[in-house]
Amino acid sequence: MKQAEILLYYFCTGLTLYILYATQPIGPIFESQLGISKTQAALFTTAIMTPLAFAGIFYGYLLEKIQIKSILVIAFLLLGISEIIFSFTHSYFLLLNIRGFQGLLIPAVLTGIMSYISQISSKDSVANAIGVYIGVTIIGGFMGRALSGFFTDIFGWRVFFFIIGCVAIIASMLLLKFSQNIKDSYLKPRLVDIIHTLKTRHNLYIFLMIFGIFFTFQAMLNFIPFELAKIDNEYSSSKAGMLYIGYLVGVLVAFNTKKIVAFFGGSIKAITAGIIILIIATQIFRADSFEWIFIAMVIFCLGNFISHSIASGFINKMATSHKGISNGLYVSFYYFGGALGSFVPGFIYMPFGWSALLWFISGVSLISLIFIMVIRDIKN
Repeated sequence: MKQAEILLYYFCTGLTLYILYATQPIGPIFESQLGISKTQAALFTTAIMTPLAFAGIFYGYLLEKIQIKSILVIAFLLLGISEIIFSFTHSYFLLLNIRGFQGLLIPAVLTGIMSYISQISSKDSVANAIGVYIGVTIIGGFMGRALSGFFTDIFGWRVFFFIIGCVAIIASMLLLKFSQNIKDSYLKPRLVDIIHTLKTRHNLYIFLMIFGIFFTFQAMLNFIPFELAKIDNEYSSSKAGMLYIGYLVGVLVAFNTKKIVAFFGGSIKAITAGIIILIIATQIFRADSFEWIFIAMVIFCLGNFISHSIASGFINKMATSHKGISNGLYVSFYYFGGALGSFVPGFIYMPFGWSALLWFISGVSLISLIFIMVIRDIKN
């Protein structure tokens, strides 16, 4: 029964990532059908991602007061209903507000699922269970984008969102029937502890580094469909969705972090290598063929996930106290960078073009590299 519960929660994790990233590969479709700009289309990702920047600090309070099961049952019911409404809506303003509303639910869902898996897993299996959870988030991120593009080409974008909405309502029913009542034990972060964590040099530089890296990552993933539509006469949403297959390299990286650190000779060197790979890949995106862009995406994702996976482990390794706060702040900087990266580069891309955007995000990545090099003297 416990194994079945964990599988149900993995399924719900993947479904949540479907909802989170489904709009990304079909930005050009929204642009043409709704008569909006590229930046306005990109805001569909920004609206749902922004609350994740504050999840690590605030959402634990909610989980302390209410049983995880109750939160998840209600959240998936509301996600399902809102997704179905989204599929029938023609107003851009309403569509954007629905995505913002879903963004308020998703942090509670992801935080609750991780807490639930941690509590129902044995001490010996919890690390592996969380590792699988991370792998599922990566796979869900890819599948949500790929299936969204595939369904859009065949049935139109509304059908996919309607189906996902129905599945979310079913997930709510399954959680109600098969999950246990568990309340999370959450340590309230104090302002003094947050300030202390930020004053620790390697923490602050890692936080700023991951802000820049996820800014760059989301900028690329959000705006590449628009550029692909320009250069590829045979552009399709499914083709754009399959471009994200490079995302799956993150699964291999997530389960081989120790080997990667050993190969590069330390965490800081591994993170440095990841950022350099990311910058190189960013410049390969200048190619005007789908094949080269596909290759660039694989390399780009490799660099991103090396940096992210090793940095998150490094934070936990170096934290001697307030580890939970360190993790919460890491997640907050990570998603805040992603939220800004999903729309701010549009103000570069629209007036100045693709080349200017690539130089801009390469510059952001270079600043992240500098932050890492500043702490290269810290013992790994």
